[in-house]
Amino acid sequence: MENSTWRENRNLTQEMNRWKLHQTQSGQAVIVFLSLQGVLIICANSLVFLLFATTKHLRTKTNYCLVSLAASDFLAGLVSLPLVLLCSIVSSNPICTSMDLCHRFQSFSTILHLLVATSERYFKIKRPFKYNILVTKRRVVALLMAVWIFSLSASFVQLTWILSDNEQLTQKFDFGYSVFSLLSLALLPFIIIACIDGHIFYYIHKEKKFRRALTQGTLFEKQDREKRRRNDRKALIIYAVMTITFVIGWFPYFIISLLNDIKPEYPIPFAAGIILLSLKFSTALINPLLYTFFKTDFRKALQDLLERGNGSDGSNAVITTSV
Repeated sequence: MENSTWRENRNLTQEMNRWKLHQTQSGQAVIVFLSLQGVLIICANSLVFLLFATTKHLRTKTNYCLVSLAASDFLAGLVSLPLVLLCSIVSSNPICTSMDLCHRFQSFSTILHLLVATSERYFKIKRPFKYNILVTKRRVVALLMAVWIFSLSASFVQLTWILSDNEQLTQKFDFGYSVFSLLSLALLPFIIIACIDGHIFYYIHKEKKFRRALTQGTLFEKQDREKRRRNDRKALIIYAVMTITFVIGWFPYFIISLLNDIKPEYPIPFAAGIILLSLKFSTALINPLLYTFFKTDFRKALQDLLERGNGSDGSNAVITTSV
């Protein structure tokens, strides 16, 4: 009997190897669409790398988190999405399992990066005097390395039981793993992020009312404080949108994976499967677009890059306060 590890119908995406996309016109259109999506993901995240590498003032602790997330999203377009297409065309069980492992890694990595970035912003706003002491670049880099190691380990730990010939044991571990992934590595981080965002928004609003009651300080100081509040609020909105995008794109994946472990023959309509698959990979495209075009320091760096490309020396450029 074939090892149960390679069984089909593992989750939403593995339904594709029964859809035979390359054999129908609609399927071929889906392949073209997903391929284009993969190219856009690679280009958008490569732009983040370029801006970070060529713009010195972007190398802040906050942006280290975002660039690390961009590296994870980059792998989604370079590795995960091609594996989806290979799984649908070749119908190789090892390829489809590798695809599922990569998807697990991408989901864990995304939400944990968002948790780290949101927590970093929380300390920066709530503990400004202790921030530079507690949150150093070395500690941020170490924490991000831990996120990568944990995400990889939590994804590939499945290999410790799916290689077993005991199908009943494999199904039992798969079910427990799906429940653990949904509750501990998706729902719990989301709740923590939501609580942190809500607390910070409340704090900013409360501080704004308190500042209005004060008359001390020069006009410049008041304008500077207001600018920092706007930047903090804008950054939190960006993180909140990224988190909501993750929920829309990835929660159906976790839920359907759990349903497949409960009922392996759970049917997934073709159109619904393609839409959910596209939403899942859209997170890797929306994330870099959000902080490239809406985050003040990245947007300024992009403008400077375009000016240099047009032959301007950028001598009149003014570096804005980073978000």
